[in-house]
Amino acid sequence: MEDLRRQLEELKKRLEVLEESIDPVDEIMLSIKMRLRKKLEAGSLELNEEKAAKILKSLANPDRIRILKMLSERPMSFKEIKDVLGVESPTVSHHLKLLKKTGMVRSVEMYEITENGRLLLRLLEIITALGEVEE
Repeated sequence: MEDLRRQLEELKKRLEVLEESIDPVDEIMLSIKMRLRKKLEAGSLELNEEKAAKILKSLANPDRIRILKMLSERPMSFKEIKDVLGVESPTVSHHLKLLKKTGMVRSVEMYEITENGRLLLRLLEIITALGEVEE
């Protein structure tokens, strides 16, 4: 019995070392994989065209993508976001409303990026790294 406890403790230590060494990119990809597996098991992985269009529309503005990037670094207040972007309050409010509506941003006291926002931001990084877009 003592031998099993020792082995279990050793395994826990190894797991901690592995978790510490996981690259943030790998962590995001693991999260995507787990979430997709759950959707597949539930039989609910279908393309909803309306939802997809709303999500893409919410990302179809450089300032909204900048907001996601800023919030991926740390939570921010409305004023901080406004000051960094250098745009008027109604514009910031509109951007945040769209990002909140699609579940990429949430706010309590400060605005912060959600797990979905992080995943979509990472996917945008991957997409832009893989191909050139002609203007």
